Amino acid sequence: MTLVPSHFAQQSRETGALARIAVVGRGFTGMMTAIALLKTFDRPFHLVLHDPYPRIDGGEGIAHTASPLLNSRVRDLSIDPILRDDFRAWLETDGRWDEGGQTSADGAVDHAFVPGEIFSAYVYQRFAEALHGRTDVIMQISAESVTAVERHAQGGLNVVSGGERARFDAVFLATGYGLRDGREDTAAQGTATEAIVIGGGVHAVDRALRLLASGGAAHVTLISASGFLPQPHTAAAVGTVVSDKPFPNTLRGAFRSLREAANRAAVDGSGWQGIMNDFRQRACDLWRGLTPEERRRFKRHVKPIYDSHRNRLPPAQYARLREAIASGAITVRKGKVERIATNGVLLSTAGGLQVLAADVTIDCRIRSADLDSSLFRALFSTGVAQRDELDLGVFVDASGRVVNGEDRFEGLFAMGPLGLGSLPDIDLVPQIVTQAYAAASALAERQLIGVDVVRAE
Repeated sequence: MTLVPSHFAQQSRETGALARIAVVGRGFTGMMTAIALLKTFDRPFHLVLHDPYPRIDGGEGIAHTASPLLNSRVRDLSIDPILRDDFRAWLETDGRWDEGGQTSADGAVDHAFVPGEIFSAYVYQRFAEALHGRTDVIMQISAESVTAVERHAQGGLNVVSGGERARFDAVFLATGYGLRDGREDTAAQGTATEAIVIGGGVHAVDRALRLLASGGAAHVTLISASGFLPQPHTAAAVGTVVSDKPFPNTLRGAFRSLREAANRAAVDGSGWQGIMNDFRQRACDLWRGLTPEERRRFKRHVKPIYDSHRNRLPPAQYARLREAIASGAITVRKGKVERIATNGVLLSTAGGLQVLAADVTIDCRIRSADLDSSLFRALFSTGVAQRDELDLGVFVDASGRVVNGEDRFEGLFAMGPLGLGSLPDIDLVPQIVTQAYAAASALAERQLIGVDVVRAE
């Protein structure tokens, strides 16, 4: 599908060239990137959005299509870095999500957790408004999978999709954790006695709770590879706890400082969540100063517990989780799933291999970017991009610009979760919003080639 403003079609043919920009992925990261381009890139351009499986999920939200809530508060979900209350204002105008008036108290909306489909509607509406305001932009949607991005001999990049090559001035990879095909959302029909849910994140916890609440299972075994589960948000949101003390520049020192601050917060009753919020503000500076060995140590030993404290459950969901565990309705197992069968899983534990039987098994793991896909294999083999040193994604700078060891700008960006090995917390909504505008601004400062708008190579 191609959308061309009626007054602009003839003009484009007369000028013969437009900047061409591709965004690969139409989840939250891709749509946020497109919004930032529409609001920041101040020249006429042709925007092509690629993705056979578009979905907005707001980072690691509690929900995908069938689940009710996101795990971020309303106050943290604005897609405008200046208007921090934009999502709240949209909600108050929309009104569909709070028909019972439970958040009518002053400030309550800021601290609320809303359905994923409401956030999706907000993002798409803001995208439509941004596109409507750009009468100098042609937009095209492609459902073909992108299999390669290559350098073009005359500058810019070729995007290979559907067996054809098209030349672009800039390409934004926004595939998140990979293009999900929705199989993890296939619910069991009828009632199962025993269910297994694989994953230790908020999506896995929510799925386990929904199975119990709907009668879809009498008992759920929740398998977490690390043994950790998400910790709770506080009942009322907390901000950062800023300290004037110099922050340690080693991994060991930083986490010793974090533990000490959290212990003090527990004693005075302020809670560790504010301490973690403060730590996340400093994480990028700390990360840049760590040695490669310290970064690998973080991935091996620290990342699981760090993730469990930054990706938090809304208080009500956390209470339901603890109650289900205490009652025996949910059993938490630590181990690595070696194989999934139709009637259970093969689980590797400290005590050896075990077979766990189940009537239904649901895989809710948050996977790293699929770096072995044809797209990324092509990028790495040709030197257009480099793996980060932790093999979590692509080596990028703060704006998402791909860093390939050569001091030249080629117009390639890897956005959001694709940059987790370079930028801690870049899979969360506020960080993705900030990065999207930084990337759009960085591109706007460049002199782009301009490619024929009506001729695909």
